This record gives sequence, C-alpha cells and structure tokens, in this order.
Amino acid sequence: MVKFTELAGYELGTRLPGEQRKHLVEDLIPMSGSPNPVLLPRRLREERHFRWRGGDVSRLEGLSDAVFAFSLTLLVVALEVPQTSDQLVAVFWQFPAFALCFTFLLWVWYEHYIYHRRFGIEDGVTVLLNGLLLFFVVFYVYPLKFLAGALITGSLLDQGSSSLGSGGKAVMLLYSGGFVGIFAVFSLLYLRAWRLRDDLKLNEAERIATRGALTGHLISVTIGLASIACVFWLPGLSALSGLIYFAMGPAQGWNGFRTGRRLKAVDVVDGELD
Repeated sequence: MVKFTELAGYELGTRLPGEQRKHLVEDLIPMSGSPNPVLLPRRLREERHFRWRGGDVSRLEGLSDAVFAFSLTLLVVALEVPQTSDQLVAVFWQFPAFALCFTFLLWVWYEHYIYHRRFGIEDGVTVLLNGLLLFFVVFYVYPLKFLAGALITGSLLDQGSSSLGSGGKAVMLLYSGGFVGIFAVFSLLYLRAWRLRDDLKLNEAERIATRGALTGHLISVTIGLASIACVFWLPGLSALSGLIYFAMGPAQGWNGFRTGRRLKAVDVVDGELD
C-alpha cells in the first residue's frame, strides 16, 4: 500500500478512505517487460480519456517500426563523413530540412502507435490497411525530402542544389498524393475501429476521441486533395498548392478544441453522477 500511495503522489503513510483507496488501486497498471512488474499510475502509460486495449508489441507493430526506421534512414543527410570543412558546412545546411522531414515522420509514427495502443485490432482488414500505410510512408519519403530540401535549404537558406524548376507541379502531385494516401489509410483504420465500437466496448469519452481522430485525419485528406486540385485547375496559381497546407494548423486546432470541449463535458457529467 505504501507503493500505491507513493506512485499516486500521496505522502508515505497516508491512510485513505476505502472508496478512495479502491479508485486508486484501479488507476494503477503494471509495467510489463520486467520479472518484477512495477505499478505505475495509468496516466503515465495511457491516455486520460482512453483505456488502451493493445497488449505487448505485436509482430505487426514490430514490422511497422522497422519500416519507419528504414524510412528515417532514407532521410540521412549524408552517407559518408565529410572530409573537408566545406563538406561539413554543406552538410550542416541540410539539417533544417532533415529536421522537418524527421518531425513529420515521427508524427506519422506516433499516430500509428496511438491507434494500435488504443484498439489493439489486428484482423485481416487491419493488417491489409497497415501494409498499405507502410507502402505510402516509404513512397512519401523522397517527395518529402526533395521538397523540404528545395524549399528550405535551396530557397530560404540559398545553400542547396535541389530546385523545383519546371517540375514543380509534378513534385507537388507526388507529395500531395503520398500525403493523401497516408491519411486516407488512417481514416479507414479509424472508421474500422468506429464500426467495431460495440465489440471494443468503447465508452462515451472513447467514442468522442475516436470521432475526433477520424475527423482530424479526414481534414488532412481534404487539404491534400485541395492541393492536388490547385495543381490541376489553378495552374496559374501553382504556389497555392503548397500554401494551402498552412490551413492544417487552424483546421486541426479547431478539431482539437471541439473534441477537447466534448471530452470536458463528459468529465463534468461523470463528476455529477459520482
């Protein structure tokens, strides 16, 4: 009992009422991977409004992590150690673009990680969609790296050799196509989980979070499709196909705010019922 109170943030030796002690124990989960599991507060291993249904890392997640790691290696700034100071400086100027690409792939990996932790679904449909997602991730790496290098290292820093040139439209089509593919698959994965919400026994807060995540991915798909539409139907405003991605921040912020407000309303109702 001393460990429970210590981990939950109470002072050692605190005597808790029976009902409070019951809720405290229910809020602790074992940390796997150790012969002597340590109980951790649920908030340190899971989300506040979502009870994770995924167990230990599966072979499907292991394969996915390997593909993400391979994709990150494709972003490596230089395969060889610079031999001169000029080469070292040239490599240094490529790091801002590398950081942007790394951040984006880390975001995609985290979305994949959260999905499998939340639902733990590994049926045939999910395996197929997961494979399709990994395909789009690998496909997306080169357009992402090229575009980041051309815009950041080449245009903003004036230090790179990459240039959009006359092929800017083709580059944006490849970039936006990969972007749409990734988030379309995420949308299908969350739609699959939503259809299985009764089998998964999702509570009200988890259903709100699932709908919020699905809406967020659909917003990303919509913006990517809008970029492709700009390339085809607004050739005189080709720059708009890239600038439209700046709408991601306000759109995703609105979705996050709306989802958070709904989750807060559920907390208030649950508090009143208690």
